[in-house]
Amino acid sequence: MKNYPKLEPIQLRDEAQPGYEASAWKPTWKCFCCHDTGLVQHLLVKKVIKSYVSGRHKPVECNATNCNIRLGDTLYETETLDQRFSAEICDRLDSEERRMWQEWSKEQHEKRKQRLGLIDSNVTKNLRLRSRTNYEQWEVERRHQNIRNDY
Repeated sequence: MKNYPKLEPIQLRDEAQPGYEASAWKPTWKCFCCHDTGLVQHLLVKKVIKSYVSGRHKPVECNATNCNIRLGDTLYETETLDQRFSAEICDRLDSEERRMWQEWSKEQHEKRKQRLGLIDSNVTKNLRLRSRTNYEQWEVERRHQNIRNDY
């Protein structure tokens, strides 16, 4: 039998690593109008073309000034794209989409803060209406000890 080299396993997810700190996902697109695909996102297209149906109508080319995506020549030659969106329209859609992502990010941050706040308050909050008396505390400890001894 051949000797194979010994390799260490590679972790599948970063979340499984000890000390991993979760952070909210943030888009890294340069153009929020097309999400760096060159085609305007269909939900944004619907703001301009009300009856637009993705898959039934031609995809719309992104002409935003900060978009550097160049689609293949075949799409232009075969007239497969809707090229009616001007740079002004795409720039407005881009700024609206950026604003939407900023608002979403703030909402997620607030929800996370609330969730952490609830966890902290639940840990420190006493659900009893009053504190135990010394006798009640002694009785609880005795019961716990009996249960542990039975196992």
